[in-house]
Amino acid sequence: MTTIIGVDFSGAERENKTWIAQGILEAGELTLSYARSIKRDDLRKLLAGIAPPACVAMDFPFCVPDAFAEYISTSAQAFAMPDVWRTVAAMDKKAFIAKREGFVGDKGEPKRYGDDLYRPESFSPLHAVNPNMVPMTYEGSCLLRRLHQDHPQRWYVPPLDAPAELSDAVTLLEVMPGAFLKSIRLPSKGYKKGNQAVALREEIIAGLAKKSGIVLPNLYSVRTKCLANDDCLDAVVAAVCAAAWERYRSGFQHPAGSDELDYARREGWIYTFRPNFRPG
Repeated sequence: MTTIIGVDFSGAERENKTWIAQGILEAGELTLSYARSIKRDDLRKLLAGIAPPACVAMDFPFCVPDAFAEYISTSAQAFAMPDVWRTVAAMDKKAFIAKREGFVGDKGEPKRYGDDLYRPESFSPLHAVNPNMVPMTYEGSCLLRRLHQDHPQRWYVPPLDAPAELSDAVTLLEVMPGAFLKSIRLPSKGYKKGNQAVALREEIIAGLAKKSGIVLPNLYSVRTKCLANDDCLDAVVAAVCAAAWERYRSGFQHPAGSDELDYARREGWIYTFRPNFRPG
């Protein structure tokens, strides 16, 4: 029995923009307990109190592009994600934004290595307009830093090294709901805004269990919320992605080769099914 959580994260000033969906995965079935909005600090407290085994899929960039990490770093030595989280968390948001503006003015908005190769639908974590990724990039790094600072041995963040006993850890997985939907051949665009948004959300809800390979016996319990709020739907999709990770991990696209792995350990990696994988 594994605790499953999906998070649609927001770094916006409005605290009700972050959504969470939680449930229990057992024998391939994900039974949802709830889907609701949550304040960021309450999310941190909830994650800190989860009993392993658990998998938490979160929709924000787990780190920044390599060149920007070097730009803000106070050290010349090699670094991995935890080093960058520490550097970012030592700044306030205004200082981080000022650093981003100084870098982007000279270098533009580079994508991360893995996103540039495999995620054409993604934006740079430094992208600031429609959507503005910068606040969630900053707040996400601060969240990961605080979690690791408070409970350093508790977390497994792929593709960083796994603890000796994975059953004693909580997996924190970087995801992108739209990329996961695309990998299981459900609508990945147009379901947030526009004339067809509600109809596309209906299609996603109707096909989510069959396409993901995860049995969802009470998905109906959050259907109304998902139809009314795309953030809620993204949290549910992230939870299904977390459940799929637990059941079909070998079917996910992992960094291939030493170069991809080195970059992913520094910049983060969006986890979704590899092309042509069919769960179930």
